[in-house]
Amino acid sequence: MSFNVTVDPNNVLGTSVEEAGKYNVRVLPTSEAKQTSTGKEMAVLNYEVTDGDYTGGQIRYDNIVWDESDADAMKRSQKSFNTLLVAAGVDAGVQVNSIDQFVKGMIGKEMSLTVDWREWNGNINLNVKAHNPKLPDGSEPNGVTRDMYAAKNGIEQANGNSGNSTTSHQQAKQTGFNPFSGSEVNISDDDLPF
Repeated sequence: MSFNVTVDPNNVLGTSVEEAGKYNVRVLPTSEAKQTSTGKEMAVLNYEVTDGDYTGGQIRYDNIVWDESDADAMKRSQKSFNTLLVAAGVDAGVQVNSIDQFVKGMIGKEMSLTVDWREWNGNINLNVKAHNPKLPDGSEPNGVTRDMYAAKNGIEQANGNSGNSTTSHQQAKQTGFNPFSGSEVNISDDDLPF
């Protein structure tokens, strides 16, 4: 197979959600049913923003755990899963009998999420706080970035930079072997398709 790329502005790396807020999303097929480390069933939902400045950006790892450890935990679990189903517009009375059925049925469904930043093990990522029906007027980023959250909360990020650093997302300087150092690469304009 030979190299073949067609330029497509909708198929690029690096699209990410850079602000907390409320976003209209679609549940992605990368979502899955799993078990927690303690053996409880869990849905792990991944989402893609469907409108606004962050269209195509992903919000990942929304873990919804089914907990049957006591009656109160069971009621909370039922409400948590039901909230997602209602937010996604699933009709009243529909019966869902397994986490796997839940996840498969949610793929492609649209809703809105409220997300905020959360620090976990030195990394700051978006954390889903609420699931609601789609926002009729579109997504609403709130302007709070990862760096702003880190600075406000005095968190030093995993890459060693403090939250108020403007370099916290810059690539670290490369060290070690560089196959292009000291040699020149010549490519003729005739070899380029554009």
